[in-house]
Amino acid sequence: MARIDVTDAVQSLGPGESRAYAAGAEEIAICRGDSGVFAVADLCTHAHARLTDGFVLGDLIECPLHQAQYRLDTGELVDGPECPALRTYKLFEQDGRWYVET
Repeated sequence: MARIDVTDAVQSLGPGESRAYAAGAEEIAICRGDSGVFAVADLCTHAHARLTDGFVLGDLIECPLHQAQYRLDTGELVDGPECPALRTYKLFEQDGRWYVET
């Protein structure tokens, strides 16, 4: 497992915003939902669209193509075409810095 510093991405987020972050071969969406900051895969499992081109709605992220909605905390699909859950990543703060584990 790798621990990657994403402090700049987290600190630049306003409410309801997301930022794409490349961590080697991993494409991660860092998102600020209503209940905190989350890290999920940036590609929709239905149509492989970038979720960071979509919307953060409360604690959900919505795909810009087919409006599939996923929970930011679990990656679970809650609405839209049937497709697998998103991968989620552990995101944590330590000593004033934010890290994601891949």
